[in-house]
Amino acid sequence: MNLYPTYITLHILFAGIWLSFFVTELILRGRINKEVAVKENVSSYLMFTNIFGISGSIGILLTGIMLVLNSGYGFFDMSSNHWLAAKQIILVIILLITFSMVIPTAGEIRRELEKNGDEMPMGNIKKLFKANIIINFLVLLNFLFAITYRFYI
Repeated sequence: MNLYPTYITLHILFAGIWLSFFVTELILRGRINKEVAVKENVSSYLMFTNIFGISGSIGILLTGIMLVLNSGYGFFDMSSNHWLAAKQIILVIILLITFSMVIPTAGEIRRELEKNGDEMPMGNIKKLFKANIIINFLVLLNFLFAITYRFYI
C-alpha cells in the first residue's frame, strides 16, 4: 500500500498548524501588556506555544522523514533538490532554536509565574517573543520553499 499521499496530507496539515501559530502568537502577544505581563495571558501564550510548537514541529519532522524515505529525495542532498535541502537545514535550525532558547526560557517563565503573583517582569517574555519571531519567520520561509519549488526545478 502506498502511504505517500497520506504522508503529504499529514505534512500539509501539520504545516497549517504551525502556520496558524503565527497568527495566534500575534494575537496573544498583543494581549500581553508591554510593561508588566498578567499571569493569565502569559499562561495562555505558553500553552499555545507548547501545543502549536510541539504538534507542528514534531508532525512536520516525522512526516517529512517519512516523505523523504518513501520518495526519490534524500536528506541534505544539495546536488539535486536544493529547495528540499534548504528546507531540511532550516528545520534543523528551528529545532536548535526551540531546544536551546524556547524550552529553557519557557521553563524560566513558568517558574516566575509560580513564584510571582498576578504580574511579572517582561525580560524572559521578550526573549521568548524574539525566539518565536525567528521561528515563525523560518517556518514561513520553509512554507514558501514548499509552495514555490516547482517554479525553480
